[in-house]
Amino acid sequence: MPKQHMTIPIFVPHLGCPHRCLFCNQWSASGAKNVPDRETVARAVDEYRSTAAPGTETELAFFGGSFTAIERGKQTELLSAAHEQKKKGTIRAIRLSTRPDCISAEALDLLCRYEVDTVELGAQSFHDDVLEAAGRGHSAEDTLNAAGMIRSRGMGLVIQLMPGLPRDTAEKSVASARQAADLAPDAVRIYPTVVIRGTGLEKMWQSGEYVPLSLEAAVAWCADQYSLFAAKNIPVIRMGLHPFSPDEASSILAGPYHPAFGFMVKARTKRAILEKSLRDFLRHRHGGNPGRLMLHLPHNGIEEYIGHRRENIRYLEQLFDITGLEYRMAETKEAYYSVKD
Repeated sequence: MPKQHMTIPIFVPHLGCPHRCLFCNQWSASGAKNVPDRETVARAVDEYRSTAAPGTETELAFFGGSFTAIERGKQTELLSAAHEQKKKGTIRAIRLSTRPDCISAEALDLLCRYEVDTVELGAQSFHDDVLEAAGRGHSAEDTLNAAGMIRSRGMGLVIQLMPGLPRDTAEKSVASARQAADLAPDAVRIYPTVVIRGTGLEKMWQSGEYVPLSLEAAVAWCADQYSLFAAKNIPVIRMGLHPFSPDEASSILAGPYHPAFGFMVKARTKRAILEKSLRDFLRHRHGGNPGRLMLHLPHNGIEEYIGHRRENIRYLEQLFDITGLEYRMAETKEAYYSVKD
């Protein structure tokens, strides 16, 4: 049986950030209220490990802010606290997130000293016009350079993308995914843009200058990105913001937030597979609609094939004018169709 994994998050909202990006309000997005310290790290490890199953591999992760741009004394305090836990064996690994333009030889020297395992880069886009519109303050070239430097130190690399920013398009979002994939990251996170209270994007949205992606459009864009990464065996470890509490969710004013967003994207990619397979089935075997069909689905990922509230099944029925498309689990690796007697 594979070992269970647990990530212990420590939020450092806005710490070190040299820019206030148009979309960002980390205090709302993370739910964090205080600046962490050494005691925060030790307390979090104790709390999470108290609920972990025996043998669980734990990783401590610093999220939010731009870790490598934090004042060096605070960086050292937090990294040494994490490293102490790693030496004790209470955690297996350390990861952190930062901006591409906050990676330097000096910054990486410090991370290596405290045995940081993985660095996540907030690339957001690989198009400079999109980055400029979002107020990122860095270029796509900065991301490419930072990724190379991180890899040269033997650390893991995760790329974060943010489709739907001002000036972004479906074509640009896919192109950004291609460039991210070319860096051969260990994993990717995809966060479609939402409008959060207290951000510059809120003002643009209120004035009508910015129109966020609909949920449907965001699912479609992210499905294209996800499919590209899946084809290259690059894990997508997060899609959409983490589920918010009701109080936190009130800070999201507009945009494609959904607590099951990642599932919806995966279901959309499965829908594309089912649609292509059904077209081929009808064209090559029956020359048209054969009547009642049975859809045989593999055990692995069956919920994604069916879709959120059976939306994939309903979509196929409507698209192909099929009445009552039935489905069942089968001992198969790929979905297939048969005519139902």
